[in-house]
Amino acid sequence: MTEETVTSYTTADFVHYVSRQPHAMAGAVIALSAAQAVALGQACLQISTNLAHLTEEIMGAPIRQVNQIKEELLQLCDQDAGAIAEYVTLREAGKTLAGQQLLCHMPAEVGQLSIKAAAILQDSRPNVNERVQDDLEMSISLLAGTAQASMLLLDSNLRLWPEQALLVEFEPLLKSVESGIGRLSPVKRIR
Repeated sequence: MTEETVTSYTTADFVHYVSRQPHAMAGAVIALSAAQAVALGQACLQISTNLAHLTEEIMGAPIRQVNQIKEELLQLCDQDAGAIAEYVTLREAGKTLAGQQLLCHMPAEVGQLSIKAAAILQDSRPNVNERVQDDLEMSISLLAGTAQASMLLLDSNLRLWPEQALLVEFEPLLKSVESGIGRLSPVKRIR
């Protein structure tokens, strides 16, 4: 198995792969978790479209948007799986800052994509069939969680590397993700 294709692993293989690594793969795990949460939300939209015979005009755009986000998250998962090796290569080539930027960029992007997907799903609440309303809420809650986890990962990287250039570039993104999380409205309870 190679790090570049972790999204092609079975779920069990991915779980075992992550647990055996000499470094924590938080970014890849968060990105894949977000992709799975988006997939659940996308299924809710598609099921609702089929059950209620909703038109392309109503549900087509949200379904396409979350599908695109899901694909981007899968790509980020694969990229993050190889990011530590890329960071080490850049560091050994005297390009430490570029490696640090790489490891900060990915969680920022995963957080932003999680928030974007959750917002699309929240906006789709009125059109979701009652049969999958609870599942949609679980998807939104999971995405709020992946946004929070990605923010923590970015914050951790900035704590480890408090270089001014990184803080100037990524502190606004960190605040943007934090603000986006505040705009989400996952339900606290289903009943």
